[in-house]
Amino acid sequence: MISDILKSVFSNLQVFLVTWIIVILVNQIFIFGACFAPYCLIAALPHTGVIAALITYFSQKNEASSAATNQNNSATYERPSNKEMDFEIEKDDFEDTKTPFCPECGAPMVLRTAKKGQYAGKTFWGCSKYPNCKGILKYT
Repeated sequence: MISDILKSVFSNLQVFLVTWIIVILVNQIFIFGACFAPYCLIAALPHTGVIAALITYFSQKNEASSAATNQNNSATYERPSNKEMDFEIEKDDFEDTKTPFCPECGAPMVLRTAKKGQYAGKTFWGCSKYPNCKGILKYT
C-alpha cells in the first residue's frame, strides 16, 4: 500500500504540493497557534507531508473509482429518445401551481373542490390535516 501511495504522490505531484501547503497552513494556524517561525515549519514538515500524501492518494482513488462507476453506468443505461416514447409532452400538460402551506398549522395544503353550499363546484386549498385542522385558502 505504501508503494501505491508513493506512486499516487509522484504521478500527481502538483495536487500533492498544493495539498501539502494547505495542510501546513491549517496545521500551523490551528495546531501550533499561528507559529510560522522556521523551527515550527520544519517541525511540521514530516507529519503534514504524510497527511498530504494520504489525502492525495485517497482523493485520486475516489476520483478514479467514481469515473469507472460513471463509465459503467453510462454503458448500461441508455435514455430513450422522444421517438421511442409512447407519448409526447406538450407545454399545456403541466399546471403552474405551487402548494401553499396552511395559515393555521403550517401543513401542506391540498387542492379540493367544494361539494355543497354556495361555493359548490369551486376549488379551494384545504389543509391536509383536515378534520383536525380546518384551515382554507382561496384558490387563485
